[in-house]
Amino acid sequence: MARRNLSQAFLIGGAACALGAISPPAVHAEDLAETVRLLKARLDANEAETRALKAELDALRTKSAGKKPAPARLVRRPSEPASQSEAPAKSAAGTTVAPAPLPLLVNLSRGLMIETPDHANSFKIGGRILVDGGGSTMPEQGYSSVANFRQARLEVEGKALEYWNYKFQYDFTAGNTTKVGVVGGIRDAYIAWRYLNPLVLQVGQFFEPQGLEWTQSKNTTDFLERALLFSGPLHHIGFAALTHGANWSIKVGVFTTSTVESSLAPADGTPVVFGVPETANWVATGGGQYVDIAGRATYAPIMDDRRLLHFGVSGRFHRPNDSTAANDGLLSPGVGVKTESNILNENLLGAPDLSCGAVSFYGNPAVAGKCVRDARLFGAEFVASYGPASLQAEYLGARFDRDNLAILTANAAGNYAPGGSRVDFNGYYVYGTWYLTGESRAAAYQVDGLNPATFGQIKINNPLSAGGWGAWELAARTSAINLDNGAYAGSYFANVLAFAQGNPALQKMIGNSGVLGGREQDFTLGLNWYPDPGFRVMMNWTRVLHLTAPWDRAYLNGAHPNTVLMRVQADW
Repeated sequence: MARRNLSQAFLIGGAACALGAISPPAVHAEDLAETVRLLKARLDANEAETRALKAELDALRTKSAGKKPAPARLVRRPSEPASQSEAPAKSAAGTTVAPAPLPLLVNLSRGLMIETPDHANSFKIGGRILVDGGGSTMPEQGYSSVANFRQARLEVEGKALEYWNYKFQYDFTAGNTTKVGVVGGIRDAYIAWRYLNPLVLQVGQFFEPQGLEWTQSKNTTDFLERALLFSGPLHHIGFAALTHGANWSIKVGVFTTSTVESSLAPADGTPVVFGVPETANWVATGGGQYVDIAGRATYAPIMDDRRLLHFGVSGRFHRPNDSTAANDGLLSPGVGVKTESNILNENLLGAPDLSCGAVSFYGNPAVAGKCVRDARLFGAEFVASYGPASLQAEYLGARFDRDNLAILTANAAGNYAPGGSRVDFNGYYVYGTWYLTGESRAAAYQVDGLNPATFGQIKINNPLSAGGWGAWELAARTSAINLDNGAYAGSYFANVLAFAQGNPALQKMIGNSGVLGGREQDFTLGLNWYPDPGFRVMMNWTRVLHLTAPWDRAYLNGAHPNTVLMRVQADW
């Protein structure tokens, strides 16, 4: 035993000597304790960061499964501890060891997109460029050939605190030198609140919920221009509520004026007929703004990536108040219809101002804007898609209720006020598409946006950037619009007008007997190439199959112009 104790004493003494040789200063117990505290603080910080990342991963998994994540996982900011155990650790020297902030997701594939992993906050800078060019075999008011920007827009949009959406979009095509009828300025500018999801509230300027063709973004329409359906500007200032399910949607709103509105009538000095003097011009009365109530409902009983069956109805009630065609495009239907060739400014139709807003040389603004009580528009839409093929059709009708006493007063005062107490117009289109490369239009159908039940970017099977040929689409469409209403409406109008030439009194009587905005039917063939998401090249050939001249251009009766257009497009 004594020998063992003696050996242990020698070992302890040797170790002490070795420590002394290695570390001349003695190792103090308090230094060891400080080191342990620092290591523990670092370990606690790493553990807190691991828990935070795990919570975000769970939230992403839950959201991808279609369930609403737990609020605690979504609202906690990276700088705020979820519990006492996750509080930033402090060393004995007072140094704070904070967990690392959550990462931001950055996507540059289409614009600049910055987003938090929980999708509660995002910011995007985007835009679009649409460069059009083409020509017409019979330029009437427009150009035999022209190339220009159809649209050139920048926009910012995003999401804040999970429940707020915003968007601001500006078009720079105003004031282009060729005056092709495109108007720049503010387009979309709105705020949306999703706290009551699936009920969403939206306020600002945006698309009215009227039909599929007019709600669909031009970024994804299958033709360069929309079909021959009359309407006012697409964007109006107002308030809307919308909701949707997996395969249905409803959107209703109240709207008023638009920053897109502009004078749609001839300028001073433009020759016109039927009692309207050559110096006539449209005027706004300065009274109350017009008011719209619009709604759209859709249902898709079949909806997957290769098959789609879609039905929709829409309605719009329009009260012009004191507006005229100068600030309310709906009151002069057809003036904005450009024969599906907007860049050429080729307008072959146009009803007169139904509000009696054309002031004669006597100057009677008191009767302007008084002839239309209200207008009611109603529409039906249909889409069927199976594999690479799709069929789409839509009908739109309008009825204008007018004041007979105001019409008589306007005529007696010298204003041009044709038609009676009720005027009816209508239009329709039918078109089909086929993707030669096998894509399906059904896969681009979306119900969960602020413009529900529309089509987004198609899913390209073999993009050019991945070594493929992109997507190729063939399209064919027929569309028609009828803006004639009254005793001399229709194909006999030109003959009656010719008979009345040289007799001003008879001309005026014929002109006031009905609303003669003209009738037109077009046929369009299209070829579209989608090389990569966000890029597209389009070509359209359009022929006017039938044309009945409007009230002020009888010489157009029976014309059959052809137009060829091409577009190169990028949107991001």
